[in-house]
Formats: sequence, structure tokens, C-alpha cells
Amino acid sequence: MRTRKVGFALLFLLVAGATSAFAQTRVVTGRVTNATTNAPVVSAQITVGGTTITTVTDADGSFTVGVPVGTVQLIVRRIGFKRNTASVSASAGTVQITLEPDVLRLDEVVVTGQATGMERRNLPNAVSTVSGEDMAKVPAATIERFLQGRVAGANIQSNSGAPGGGIAVELRGVTSFIGRSPLYVLDGVIVSDDAIPSNVNEVTNAAGGSNPSLTQDNQVNRIVDINPADIETIEILKGASASAIYGSKASNGVVIITTRRGRPGAPQINVSQRFGFSDLAKNLTREFETAADVDAAFGAGTAAAFNFDPERNVEEALAGRNALSYESSVSVSGGDASTRYFVSGLWKDDEGIMPNTGFEKQSLRLNLDQTVSDRFRFQVSSNMVHTLGQRGVSNNDNTGTSPWFVLASTPRFVDLSQQADGSYPLNPFERSNPIQTMELMRNDEDVWRFIGSARVEADLVQSDRTTLQIIAVGGVDRFSQDNELLFPPDLQFEGDDGLPGTSLLSSTASENINVSGNVVLQTSTVDGNVISTTSAGVQYETRDLNTARITTRNILAGQANINQGSNIAVNEARNRVEDFGLYLQEEVLLNDRLMLTAGIRADQSSANTESDKLFFYPKGAASYRISVNSGVLEEVKFRAAYGESGNQPLFGQQFSPLEGRVNIESILGLQVPAGINNQIVATNIEPERQREFEAGVDATFAAGRANLEATFFHKRVSDLLLSRQLSPSTGFTQEIFNGGKMRINGFEVALGLVPVQTNDVTWVLRSTFATNTSEITELPVPGFFPQNSGFGPDLGQFRIEEGQSATSIWGNIPDDAGGANLGKIGDSNPDFRAGLTSDITFGDFNVFGLLDWQKGGEAVNLTRLLFDAGNNSADCTNDPETDPCLGSATNPGRLRSFGTNTAVYLESTTFLKLRELTVSWALPQSFVSGVWGALDNARLSLSGRDLITVTDYSGFDPEVSNFGNQAIGRNIDVAPFPRSRSFWFGLDVGF
Repeated sequence: MRTRKVGFALLFLLVAGATSAFAQTRVVTGRVTNATTNAPVVSAQITVGGTTITTVTDADGSFTVGVPVGTVQLIVRRIGFKRNTASVSASAGTVQITLEPDVLRLDEVVVTGQATGMERRNLPNAVSTVSGEDMAKVPAATIERFLQGRVAGANIQSNSGAPGGGIAVELRGVTSFIGRSPLYVLDGVIVSDDAIPSNVNEVTNAAGGSNPSLTQDNQVNRIVDINPADIETIEILKGASASAIYGSKASNGVVIITTRRGRPGAPQINVSQRFGFSDLAKNLTREFETAADVDAAFGAGTAAAFNFDPERNVEEALAGRNALSYESSVSVSGGDASTRYFVSGLWKDDEGIMPNTGFEKQSLRLNLDQTVSDRFRFQVSSNMVHTLGQRGVSNNDNTGTSPWFVLASTPRFVDLSQQADGSYPLNPFERSNPIQTMELMRNDEDVWRFIGSARVEADLVQSDRTTLQIIAVGGVDRFSQDNELLFPPDLQFEGDDGLPGTSLLSSTASENINVSGNVVLQTSTVDGNVISTTSAGVQYETRDLNTARITTRNILAGQANINQGSNIAVNEARNRVEDFGLYLQEEVLLNDRLMLTAGIRADQSSANTESDKLFFYPKGAASYRISVNSGVLEEVKFRAAYGESGNQPLFGQQFSPLEGRVNIESILGLQVPAGINNQIVATNIEPERQREFEAGVDATFAAGRANLEATFFHKRVSDLLLSRQLSPSTGFTQEIFNGGKMRINGFEVALGLVPVQTNDVTWVLRSTFATNTSEITELPVPGFFPQNSGFGPDLGQFRIEEGQSATSIWGNIPDDAGGANLGKIGDSNPDFRAGLTSDITFGDFNVFGLLDWQKGGEAVNLTRLLFDAGNNSADCTNDPETDPCLGSATNPGRLRSFGTNTAVYLESTTFLKLRELTVSWALPQSFVSGVWGALDNARLSLSGRDLITVTDYSGFDPEVSNFGNQAIGRNIDVAPFPRSRSFWFGLDVGF
């Protein structure tokens, strides 16, 4: 508490002595227009060179600014345009300025601190940015899905093919064993990306085997709630050198999202309507051409008993749904120089390919900007979201309920569809009929969420050489998540436990509150050759997450209420974390060439054992630009940066948990849990620490029509949060502690190119390439298998071992004596990831495409093991000499080899995907005006997502993971939700 008071006091003293001054002696007016279309450029920023004087253009591109005596330079910037510098002589009072489109975004301003930013041309770090304009091209259910293939150094992997997510995002490799997603900052406020299990495990019993983890519940990470259509820009701070200003929560990177704001002028109305559908992309079950083949596989008489039809396909019957999906959105923006507004609404219904699956979203946003005076401004952002996810059942299970777990031993020619009398056939090959299960069960996730923030800016000092601002930001992110699951008594498998029918209810309440105060002092020398920006601030955050779960079994037929059963169990978890931070940062720009920056962050958190202890995270960086102007090479920038950041312990790791009600002589109490949750109190838990150095070179070619960014990084992670096994005599199973070290090296390249740019044709190419490797350099305990990293070495499991990578997969390796030894059999980390986007505009037509390529990496394909065991894999032949599945004494096959050779079910995850393809046509203006009158523009589009996947991987998708959003153990494939492709038709109009 004392630290917080001191922090706020220092911030107040920094501001208290400020006085204002004005040195503006004359007025210049002007207008800024688009060099290509001659249209006015609204909200362009005009800065008087060598000073801190700024203004913005109004609805028709006009501006008025006070400038010093003499000749001055006006620097004009606007997102999407190249910056321009116009000279205004001492006697001139007006100026006309044009801006050229910046298709490669070389002159954009990038966030560099809690309240500051700088032009990309001087940026000393590698920061990736994506524009909202790009996001509008192809419908994407989540922000992360859109980023796939676009960001160098980002490994973005689907956890499920189900509508709505979830997604695991890894920036610059694995940096922790406990796992965290990147820190998401929306309009200055940290927002939740929690992934909360639905508790379907109570039915599937996926955690009842060797892996007690609810991460197999196919949960959704909550960043899915954000409407991609509301986004102006996304900035990805991938390394500690860039993200250190966010301290102990930033070692997994920071994703900064800025939403759209209103612009001065008459109301601008944009309406978008899309219709589409999804389609099953792949079948796994074995095809049979003749009745003889069926009888050879499943026994004589099987074909006749099931009325064999080679055209029948139980997978298509289960997941061949092509229901209509739609997305309707509208936005209105406008205002004047004082008040600006942006309002948007979204109604989305994304139907799944299986019954009772889909994802619905309704979103309403209101952003307001108010300029009270030349010295005082404020912004308000608010977003109300409602989502309904229908998740179905997928992934691992131990009860024979997950559809592709069941289909592994169910031949495709078996008819399991609903009969004319309304009944469903029993599945003689397994415990359940997957069609009956999916059509009668319910797994609904209902979320209501509000995200609101306010930003207040006050200019305490305002002169031609000095400005002093105080910036206050506050926000709240609150959501409630209700999971209602029903498995009625008449499902084939429900009576097996003697308690037919299961009803589940989970209720989660989450609240994140952020407040921060910032001071920004900017000064420049008289000649304008030195510009200094000093910022300092304090930040306070609370995170509350409370979940209550009720499970009812043996429910009455036709009833869904949780009180309508005879066997009821209740569980509740409450989490609360408080964080406090201070920071100080200095940025100095010399001659618009040399950029120097340094900063430090100090954090304390209740997640640490010593909750009042401050942990410090320094940063420093430099860049230098050299103008070449050789005709081909225009400019080169060299840059280097160092930074430190942290990863907080998970809630409760510093405690010894108690659970379960016990009755001791009629007195209720709690007991130490059994199994892996039997954890002793940690004596000193603190954040993991990451130290990173990066160096790179950026080059601009051909008058800004090509740019190259190349970056090398070296990370060292220490104080890793580990678990060590304890002696049984202690009464506990494990202890969480800090120890161990890891290093990660990597290389990233981003290339932008404009091969063609004429009045009629523009072609923009962007490509990315990234590779990284990790090594555990120090481990104070014997090697171990972490929780949630597989199902044991017999089935392939991730292992933490000194001298090995953090993503190494271990299993049984056969020896010469016919036995097996435990050893490394593969690695989930790919050799590299690469992406290529092509954006061609010719006249009124546009074609956009995105290719995503991953080379190398392995996955443990246990789905194939299940299908082999059921004699149902696509390549099974029952030929004793050639069958790769079951094999024979002379031809072992995969299944026979599996006991001593785990690697037979290890597969390469190399793939090439056509992630996005869109063809659009802007209707001629004469046609639009003549037919619809009030319309300004209209565009038709055809688009698709994940249309083509080229891979040797035998499962649905080489990216899908059974264990969801976690640091390691992702590449394990166990009966997932099937992969699909989607097709969309769209109409966009503007008024």
C-alpha cells in the first residue's frame, strides 16, 4: 500500500509545477487532399516541424494552425498515407498539401508506451501491425483467426474446428511451462482472454484417465467476443524489448487493439450483409467398395447384416450440415471538430456442420470523442456483447461419447440416422450413437459482456517547444458465462452408469478493472533537431474470476432442470488478483535519424508470495536511419533493443488447496486433496523473468514500393515455475517453486512489395517468415512430464528435460532386445512458418488471397491409433502382407508396433493452406447513384476461408490440439471437432 501512495504522489509532483506558455505569432490555414483521388483527408495530423504544435484536419480536409515567425515546415501524417512535409514561407498564410496512399504502411504511428507512440520509420523494435481495412476482406470468427499467416513470429493454432474458437497464440516460441496467452489491451484497457471449461468432462470423463485436466473441454478463449469489424488497427509487441513497459504480464507478448473512432463531417453509414455456409473438409473413416471387403474387415455376414451400401457415409450424415450462416453489420460515424462519434452493431449467426453446433454474436459499440477546449479532451468507448456458442462434444473421452471417438470403431456404412418412427438405431460397434448424441444433447455457452473505458487528456503546458500532458485511462471488463449442458436419459450411453440422464450448469462471473495515470512531457530544441518525450505513470488492476458448477445425474425424462435428478454435486472456485505498477520511459529523437529510448517498469502482485515486493523490468533501444537514395535502395535503418518482462504465477500456486467436505464426528471440514492437486504451500513464488535482445535491419526500396524487415532475437528465461515431487512422508505430492532456465533464439523476416502501381492497377504483396528454437539450459529437478502434456510416454507425451527443447515429445523407442526405452521421438515446434498475401486491384475489381505455410513439427495422432484399433483407418486393407494398420506377424503394422515404438503415431504437421480468398467488385458509381440514389458506394464479394489444405497429415487438421490454450502439449490429436471450410457472399454499401 505504501508503494502505491508513493507512486501516485510522485506522479502528482511531476505535474504540479507546470505552467503554460504560448509562442505562436501567426496563423496558417490549409487543406489536405488525397494525391490519387483529390478527396479531402479527414483527421490528418499537422505538426509544425521542430515544435510540439499540432492540429488535425476537419471534414473537408481543412486546418488552421498557429506557427512561429519565419519559414516553417508542416509535417502531415494520416494512417494509410505516406507522410508529407510542406514548406510555408514567412509571408505565406495558406498552403495546399497532398498525401499519397501508403499501401505498405511505412509511415504509420506505432504504440511504444502506455501513453506514447512513434513513427514506424524510427521504431527500434520489430512490431507487427494489421489494419481494420484488411480485416474487412474475409469474415473471421475471431481476431486471432484473422492474424493467422500475417504476423512474422506468431504461431497461431486452432484448438478446435468448432464455430467460435478457440485459438492458442504463441509469439516468438515457448517462454513458459505454465502457459499464458498474450496480454490483450483494448483501447488502453487490459481485457480478459480467459478460456473457461464447460464441464462436459462430467460426461466424457476425459480427465478421468492419466491426464486430470479440464483443458480437454474444447473451451473458447474470450477474445472471440470482440467484433473484428470494429477494429481500426492491431499492433503485436512480440518481444520483451517492446513489451517490457507492461512488466510482469508481458513475457508472452502484447496485442494492442484500437477500435474505430468517428471523423468530422456528415454522418457516414456503412452496411454489410454476408451469407454463407460451412462444409466438412475431410473424412477419416475407411471406404469399402465391396461386401467382401466389409466381411474381411468385420467378419462374415457383416455386409448383409447392415444392408451394405458403398455410398452410405456416417460421417457425412453426422457432419454434412450446410445450414445458412449470416453476418449483418452497420456502422455510423461523424461529428464536428468538437464532438465525434462511432456507433456500430453486429448480428452474426455462424452455423456448425454438426447438429446443435454454431456460434451467434450480437454486438453494440458506442465510441465518443469530445474536444472541450484546446487543452482538454476525453474519449469514451463502450461495447456490449452477447454470444451463444453451441459446442457439441468433441476431443478425448473415456466413456464412448465423443463422435469421432465412437466413429473410430464404427464403419461408415452403418445407418445410424433417425428412423421414420423417431427412434435411433443402437450402435452395435460402440457405446453410443453419435448422430443421436449430437441431435438430442445440448452444450450451450451463453455470455453477456460489457467493456467500457474512458480516456482523459489535459494539456498543462502548451507552447511551441514544450507540451506537458496528463492522461488518465480507466476501464472495466465484465462478463458472465453460463454453460448449460443436457444429456437426456434416452441417449444410448446414458444408462450405463445406472444414473440415466445428466444435466450440468456452470456459472462464471469475471471482472477486470484497470485505472492508470500518465504524464507525458515533450520538448524540442530551438532548431528542432532534438525531440524528447518523457512519460511516467502508475497503473492498478484487479482481476476477479468466480465459477460455480452443478452436476445432476439420474434426471427425470423430459426434464432439464438441475434440481430434477437424484444425484447432485456442487463445486465452486473463486480467484482474485491485484496488480500495481509504476513506469518511467524516455524517448529522444536526434535529427529525425537517431532514436534512443529507455524505460523501466516496477510491478507488485498478489499472485506472488511477497505481494508487496516490487519487481523491476528495464528496457533500452536504439535505431539509426541512413538515407541512400541510390535509385534502388532508398533508406536503411539499423536497430537494436534489450528488454525484460515477466510471467506471473497462476492464481493459487502460492497456496496449499483444500477441497471436499469431510465429516468428523458430525463436524464439517476440509481436507488436503489427493493426487496432483495435493500441493504444499510455496515458500517464495515470484514471476518468471524473460530477458531479450533483438537486432535488426529495415530497408526501403524503389521510392517506398518495397520494404524489408529482418530481425534476430535471443531470449533467456529464468525463475521458471516448476513442480517437484515430494517424499510421501511429507503428506503432500508436489511443490511449486521457481527454478530452471531456458533460451530461445529466432529469426523473422517481413517483406512488402508493390510490383504494379498505376491509376488502374495496384498489386501489393506481403510475406512473412519466422523460425525459432528453444533449449532448457538448467533444470534443478530431474526431467518430468508436466500436467496437461499428454497421456503418458506410451502414447507420446511432452517432457521437460535439461539440454532438450521445451517442445520435445517423448515415448517408447524399440531396442535390439525387443523391448523399449524412453527417449525423445519428436518435437512439436515447426522448422519455420511463412505467409504470403496478394492484393490486386484492377479498376473496380479486387482479388485478395492468403497462403499460410508451416514446415516441420510433429503431432501425436491418437485419433489414428483409435481408428487403427477399430480397423477403420482410411489406409487399412486387411492384407496381411501390406496392411499398414493391423499388420501381421511378418508385417508388424502400426498397431502391433505401437507397444514398443510410440513414433508410429507421430506425424509431420507440415502444411500449406489457402487461408483466405476473396473476389470483389465495386459497382460503378454511375450505376450506384442512378439506381439507389442516396448510396455513395456499393461492393459485391465472394470469399472463402480455409478452402484448400495440402498436407500429408492423416488427421482432420495438423493444427488442432486436444488440450487447448496452453504453453506445451498442444499437438495432441484425439477425436477433435472436424475441420471445415466456409464460403461467403457479401454486399457492402455506404451512404
